[in-house]
Amino acid sequence: MIQDIKGLFSTPIDDQSGFFCYKDHPSEERKDGYSCYFKIAGITFLVQSDLPIDENTFNKKFLSFQTDGPGEDTVTIFHHFFIPRFNGSDYGREVYRNIPWAIYSLDAYEGQYIYQLISTNRDDLSLYQIAIFTADHNHSCIYNDDNREKSWREGNLHSLTMFPSDQILISRLLADRNGCYLHSAGAIVNEAGLLFVGHSEAGKSTTTNFLIDAGARGDFEVEILCDDRNIVRRYNNDWLVYGTWSHGDVPLVSSSSAPLKAICFIEQSHENIITSLTDRKEIIRRLLPCVIRPFVTADWWEKTLELIELMVQQVPCYVMRFDKSGSIVKEILQLIATKASLHIS
Repeated sequence: MIQDIKGLFSTPIDDQSGFFCYKDHPSEERKDGYSCYFKIAGITFLVQSDLPIDENTFNKKFLSFQTDGPGEDTVTIFHHFFIPRFNGSDYGREVYRNIPWAIYSLDAYEGQYIYQLISTNRDDLSLYQIAIFTADHNHSCIYNDDNREKSWREGNLHSLTMFPSDQILISRLLADRNGCYLHSAGAIVNEAGLLFVGHSEAGKSTTTNFLIDAGARGDFEVEILCDDRNIVRRYNNDWLVYGTWSHGDVPLVSSSSAPLKAICFIEQSHENIITSLTDRKEIIRRLLPCVIRPFVTADWWEKTLELIELMVQQVPCYVMRFDKSGSIVKEILQLIATKASLHIS
């Protein structure tokens, strides 16, 4: 179904946020069965929809993150199931284009953004999904085509936004909250938060399986946060690591958090050894490629770089080289047992 875009921007629906959106107030409480809440890294997401939401709407991986109501920091996502009609001038100023997204700044509407999901086929001009965000991305209305309506009704959705990944939204939000996503396997081992950072095929899922096996043997207490993407946030001078639902080969995920005690850059090798890194420039060089980036703006970069610089000063970092034997587990146990403080130069 197509709706003229003029209906989207008729009146501001929230005098405080200045957010313009078609039809319903994003934070308006709807009747039971049309809204639900999820919490990740201290951010609560209120998901609302024109269509019913039941226990099968979202994939089971979200169960750990589901919560009963709003929190101190609540972000709203409202799903509609039609595609608004846009003229060329309605999009505003194009600020980003890289498949699968074209992004426009609506300068006339308090700096809001339009995200348009585009096809990998340059000749395909169909509109599959359009999202309108406030400038801070705290409120959104997402407009879905008929195929996405069908997917919603079938259930087992793997993202709250129905985007290819929720990371494009959450990464933006984290920059304003002293946080970022890292390509990493995350776990809580004997109450210590550990991150095993690396690119695809570096061995994040392998490391996760080593930890699962060690926990089953009783070597230590372990809770897997996520084997592929985790979130780090800074509160005052404390660093916390949080699990996410963006898992890789290991489907175990957790909404838990723990103090971040170590970042290990993983490398597959013929030896099993963990060595400390004290050179800040080298740590930053290793860390930056593993930061998950949304649509990048100057302010996002500035906030994220500042966060990374503080992180490498305050969180001990290591290189972890390991083979497929699982012997690295002994070194990990030794790492969390070590209480000597490290000076990072």
